[in-house]
Amino acid sequence: MEELKILIFTLLGVIVLAGLSFISWKRKPKKENDAAADYAAGLNYLLEDDVTMALRKLRDTVQKDTTNIDAYIKIGDILRENGNSEQGIKIHRDLTARTTLSEVQRMQVFRSLVADYEKLERLDLALKMISKIWEIKPDDLWAKEKQLQIFENLGQWEDAAGAYKSLAKIKGNLNKAKLATYKINMGKKFAANNKEKDARLAFREAFKIDKQSADAYIGLSDSYMREKRPQDALNTLKKFVQNAPDQASAAFQPIKDLLYQLGEFGEIENIYNQVITQSPENWEAYMHLARLKVKKGHLDQAIDICQNVLQLNPEYAPAREHLIRYYHRSGKDLLAVEQAIALINNRES
Repeated sequence: MEELKILIFTLLGVIVLAGLSFISWKRKPKKENDAAADYAAGLNYLLEDDVTMALRKLRDTVQKDTTNIDAYIKIGDILRENGNSEQGIKIHRDLTARTTLSEVQRMQVFRSLVADYEKLERLDLALKMISKIWEIKPDDLWAKEKQLQIFENLGQWEDAAGAYKSLAKIKGNLNKAKLATYKINMGKKFAANNKEKDARLAFREAFKIDKQSADAYIGLSDSYMREKRPQDALNTLKKFVQNAPDQASAAFQPIKDLLYQLGEFGEIENIYNQVITQSPENWEAYMHLARLKVKKGHLDQAIDICQNVLQLNPEYAPAREHLIRYYHRSGKDLLAVEQAIALINNRES
């Protein structure tokens, strides 16, 4: 009899467990399906820019399915974009404690944390989150680009230069002018802090990278001027004109100022002619030379220069504008009118 009771209780237990398992099995798919429907609705609301409804549906999703990591990430992102970065950080940071996240999910969480800290202007913490991404995927391109952007925003130009070189190595397209710009900005920063020697070193590094960088040469020249070294400043600009005749016009005014200061203004004509010889299509150099000829009283020579430019480049409006003035000064108003009509016609065409 006792054995019969044991058997009956055992069978009842099995039946109860089976019933509970059946109920659980029946309920679970429904709960999962509801969560999936809420998640899909939340994504659709995001696409429609209905942030309020999207947030509500995503919150419904994670209440029903705590394993939907993307829903949590998007909730944090929405909070950040709507002025609640602190709460967004809390949600994203809590996710990092989960041991079940895949590498892709962890990277997504860290990317969101980077954006969270950027929003709060905690760029130091944003950089730390970028380092976390590299622990998962070294040389991640998104992280490299974001790091460079942050260094630029911080004005950490030396770090930016290093980050850019690292990024360019991955992409395979180093832009020397861009790299030189970081060095120039370093020089300007040193100069602002009265570190002229360091500034000049940075400017020199810049034009070693890009020999045609006007800002690098002018920055170096300005540094010499601040230390009362006009001859060194002039020599620097002459070197620029020689190395980058196509860009030389950027240095013409400071060269003129320095020559006047040193009592050597007559040399400017030689510099203009040198640039024209090396860069026959540097039209600005011709105009500077024409204006110089006028100042010296050689109006006919200035007219010849302008006519020569228009033969080579009929579309170059400054030469025609100068020619109008020069014809008028020389009493050739009919020719001045002809040039004015040509100028108007070129602008209308």
